[in-house]
Amino acid sequence: MQNYYAIIYLGPLLGGFAKRISMLADSLATKAKTERIHSFSKLWRFLRSSRARDNKTSVIIYSDLMVPLVALLKIINRNMTVYYMVRGDQVTWARHAKRSVRAWTARVFQKLMIILGCRFVFASKDLRQKFIRRFGEINWARVLPNTKGGPLPDIRAFDGRLAVVGDFESVKNIEYVLENLDGSGFNVSLYGNSKLPEMWKRPWLNACGVVDDLKSHLQNNSLVVLASISEGFPNVLIDALEAGCGIVAHKKFPFEHLPLSDDWRFELNAPPDHTDSHLPSVLKNLRYSKEDFKSKNKALIDLIGSDWSARVFDIFCDCKRVA
Repeated sequence: MQNYYAIIYLGPLLGGFAKRISMLADSLATKAKTERIHSFSKLWRFLRSSRARDNKTSVIIYSDLMVPLVALLKIINRNMTVYYMVRGDQVTWARHAKRSVRAWTARVFQKLMIILGCRFVFASKDLRQKFIRRFGEINWARVLPNTKGGPLPDIRAFDGRLAVVGDFESVKNIEYVLENLDGSGFNVSLYGNSKLPEMWKRPWLNACGVVDDLKSHLQNNSLVVLASISEGFPNVLIDALEAGCGIVAHKKFPFEHLPLSDDWRFELNAPPDHTDSHLPSVLKNLRYSKEDFKSKNKALIDLIGSDWSARVFDIFCDCKRVA
């Protein structure tokens, strides 16, 4: 029997996440039999099938809540290879949402994934380092960032037209950006917000809400601000670059290890005396310097332009043994 990959995700598939699952399935399907299991009925059929007992079968999961399933799979087949795709940190997210029980269970379940021998595939180096600091070294851990493959368009010089993507009261940290830009003289487009609270209405803020084609809307901007306090490898980063926008990001998790030049970095919650690293100061410097984003951030451009399928094959190495 040839190698077989079961990609199991039972929740809703939306936006960039749905796109990445499809891309993974399509890449693996060129080298091995691949099936997407997205319902309990399909999962039940898989568990009863010979596939679940074959050592050439690998399972790919996306949530720490799948721990009971992983334990069951290991009972059925102790040699089952299970890949845990870590696209974000549920502990950080739950703490921000003041869901202490969910934060505790996420930490316990993440630890159980390690004990059960899962192979960890992180969306970013920052996530991998977060888990290593939390649990110590992980026996099998790789990084699979969201990449595009192929060249990127020219990036526009920053001309004062900013974009922020996300919703209020979320880990996207929209409030921080708007508070720091108040009175700075920049025009800001906000995408992805489900509402615009009265307290955040500003004459310089254009709240566009949820949009169908973010890349086309970002053509109206020249720079995207990334201020999240918890993130994997944000799809909006790729959308921004594909739309010809540069990006600025803060220096801490989840962007600490992102290969981004210091000129495009700001300090989150910077002390008052660190004026040069405040977000408005960084933006003003970029506006007046007109520095070329692509030439100053070659490592990031090369990373985004790298081939997704080649990275998938390097990580899911069993594919290479398929005749």
